[in-house]
Amino acid sequence: MIIDVQNVNKKYGKVHVLRDINLQVPEGSAFALVGTNGAGKTTTIRMLANIIRPDSGRANILGIDSRALSYEDYLQIGYVSENQSLPSRLTIEQYFDYLRPLYANWDRGFEKELRKKLDLPASRALSKLSHGMRMKTVLTAAMAFRPKLLILDEPLSGLDSLVRDEVIEGLLEQAGDSTILISSHELNEIENFTSHLAFMAQGELWFQQPIDEMRSRFREVAVTLSNQKELPVDLPCTWLDPVISGHSLQFIDTEFKDESVLFSQLTQHFGAIQFDTEAMSLRDITKTLIRKSRDESRD
Repeated sequence: MIIDVQNVNKKYGKVHVLRDINLQVPEGSAFALVGTNGAGKTTTIRMLANIIRPDSGRANILGIDSRALSYEDYLQIGYVSENQSLPSRLTIEQYFDYLRPLYANWDRGFEKELRKKLDLPASRALSKLSHGMRMKTVLTAAMAFRPKLLILDEPLSGLDSLVRDEVIEGLLEQAGDSTILISSHELNEIENFTSHLAFMAQGELWFQQPIDEMRSRFREVAVTLSNQKELPVDLPCTWLDPVISGHSLQFIDTEFKDESVLFSQLTQHFGAIQFDTEAMSLRDITKTLIRKSRDESRD
């Protein structure tokens, strides 16, 4: 694993922002970290980059404790944050002139290719950049030395659709060459290139798994009942948001295995039925989990 987090906890005062986090990111993956606002995603990412330190537990990056990362180790780690600061007095060209000597592995040709593709004007002052242009600049800087690990904290936040497409195209250039860990609310955009996903809520990591496995276990289910019924109290806890109206029942099965198993469960509770299932997008799955986390926090 290129990232291996074990039992990490972090508090700010009395607020427990991370609770026993265990996160494993396979090398070569494009790993999405998603969840509610305030779930602890940014805290986790900053801990991985050694910007903050855990109160307990351990995070290994590239096989090294994050608290012991050296200059040589950082030559293999690219980091991008939506709030990243830049030296405002420099132009884009001066900024890259400054960065190149710091990285022995800097790829000048790849830098040139990215700057052209992302339309970064050399003479533009960093202080005059729009938010989208700033994000394209820091992304190019984080990718140009071809790091083994690219850590991205909300790189698409606040970008218009064209700039998002350009940034994602840049990320696709790096996918396969680098392991990518990305925190993002723009789930439709990242769905096409992520291979794994972890969901966080209230400082806890609920699950992590390959995208294909996750998609296979979430299904929207529409049931036609032979008779009007009320919702039983003993429905499986893995059936979320069940709604019954007349002869129709709808819910989301979060542990779908196959239709024969689901048919058996449905007939056990409702007798004669007909039903259809539909796969869900990453965005819809995440919205379902966020609603569940909010409901649990109110209980």
